[in-house]
Formats: sequence, structure tokens, C-alpha cells
Amino acid sequence: MKALLAYFIKYPIWTNVIKIFIAVFGIITLLSIKSSFFPELERKTIFIQIIYPGASPEEVEKGVVQKIEDNLKGIQGIERYVSTSNENFAIITIEVYKSYDVDEVLQEVKNA
Repeated sequence: MKALLAYFIKYPIWTNVIKIFIAVFGIITLLSIKSSFFPELERKTIFIQIIYPGASPEEVEKGVVQKIEDNLKGIQGIERYVSTSNENFAIITIEVYKSYDVDEVLQEVKNA
């Protein structure tokens, strides 16, 4: 260790070379890193939005949401689903098991 320190004291140009080397490769690495503010995650959620103009929440629930929920019961890969009925619209959120492909489950939901 003392020999290494003595070498860099004797030849200070090499310390500058190492600093420049680290800075250049750091900038190259910084520019080539793939980054995003929000990380890309595979979504395991399907959203169904229902618009029913002029309907009360009860009408939306009984007229549309319950029928869709009845059809969802036979689909494999659905972990759980939650529905919210409001005036004029409803939203059904479907969570898919991690082991299932979301696109296949989405196609089955569309067919149902």
C-alpha cells in the first residue's frame, strides 16, 4: 500500500488520469442507463367502465353491474373484483392472479 501511495505521489499525473477515466466512464454510463420517474410494472388489473346516462346508482348496479359480475364468476385467473356504482356510471376493477396472463384473462372477460 505504501508503494502505491509513493508511486502516485511521485507521478501525480496518473491520479488525474484516473479521475478523468472515472468521470468519462461515469458520464457514458449515466447517459446509457435506462431510467424513468415511474418504474414500468406489469399491470395485473383490468378496468371496466360503464356509462349509463340518466341512471341512479341503484339502476346502474341492478341493470348492468350485477349482470357483468355474474358473468365474471366463471372466468379462471380472476383473483377478485370490486365494483363501484355512481350516478350515470360504474367502474369494475378486476385483479388477475400473477400466474395468469392478463391478455388472456382480458379476452375471456370481453367474451363473457
